[in-house]
Amino acid sequence: MLALYREALRQRRNLPELHTGQLRWLSEERDVLVFARGATLVCVVNLAEAPAELPDHTGVLLASNPLDDRGRLPKDTAVWLAV
Repeated sequence: MLALYREALRQRRNLPELHTGQLRWLSEERDVLVFARGATLVCVVNLAEAPAELPDHTGVLLASNPLDDRGRLPKDTAVWLAV
């Protein structure tokens, strides 16, 4: 867990989107929260029981747990994505 927080702090220092810009909600699902900061960062949080699909054409910057074997976000997992 400490490694996750250290990496999050490192990413935050290197990503201006986490310092400025408006937060825009991108999802309408109740159990999968998706928002963007700036033009190049998306955050997905899966609170559902089932794995969640990630947006196309994104790369994982940081994840609280590994993605499943199909590249989906497991339950109770958050991910920062580069667009």
